[in-house]
Amino acid sequence: MARVPAIAVADPSRRTLLALGAGLGLAALGARPSHAAVDPADVFADADVPVLGNPKGDVAVAVWFDYQCPFCKKVEPILNEVARKDGKVAILLKDWPIFGDLSTAAARAAWSARRQNRLAALHDRLMAVPKRLDTARLDAEIAAAGLDRARLDTDMAAETAAFDALVARNGAQAEAFGFPGTPAFVIGSFVFPGGLDADGFRQAIADARRKR
Repeated sequence: MARVPAIAVADPSRRTLLALGAGLGLAALGARPSHAAVDPADVFADADVPVLGNPKGDVAVAVWFDYQCPFCKKVEPILNEVARKDGKVAILLKDWPIFGDLSTAAARAAWSARRQNRLAALHDRLMAVPKRLDTARLDAEIAAAGLDRARLDTDMAAETAAFDALVARNGAQAEAFGFPGTPAFVIGSFVFPGGLDADGFRQAIADARRKR
C-alpha cells in the first residue's frame, strides 16, 4: 500500500472533487524515474466514469478492472457488500480491458448500456460469469440484462471515440500508479495495486474518511 497526499472527498459527484483536487496530485506508486503524478480530479472527477454504490457518498473507491479478470470477479462481491453495508461509498468503475478483444467488447457494451440505464445490470451479469467470455456468452448476457440490442449497437458505434479515450485515460493512470494488472484500487488518498479482503476495504474506507 502506498500512501498519497490527502484528498478531500466531500462529494464524489464530479464538480466538488474537481475543485477540491485542483493542484494536489496523487503520487504514483512504483513510478518510473519521471515520477509522474496523477491529478485526483482525473481519478475521481472524470464525467465518463460510471459510478455505482452511493454516488453522493463521502468516500470514493476507484477500481481498475477487466470483465475477464478472475481476481476482479472474486473481489467484486466483497467490495459491493462492504459498500452496501456502509451506505456512503461511491464505486467508480475504471474500465481497463487488458485481457484482449473480448474484454474490450464487454467493457464497450457495459459502458454504452448506461444509455438505457442498464449498465449496472450488465456489469453485474458480466462479473458473475465464472469463466472467460466468448462472443456467444457476451451476447447472451447483453440479452439477459434487458438491453435493446439494436439501440446498444447504435450507441456503441456512436461512442467509439469517447470510449477509446476513456480507456486510454484509465490506462495512463494505471501506468502512472505502477499497477501491474487488475484489480487495483484508489480509495480516498490510498493506492492499492491488488485486491483486498472485507476487513481491508473497511479499514481503507475508514482511513479515507478520517483524512477528509
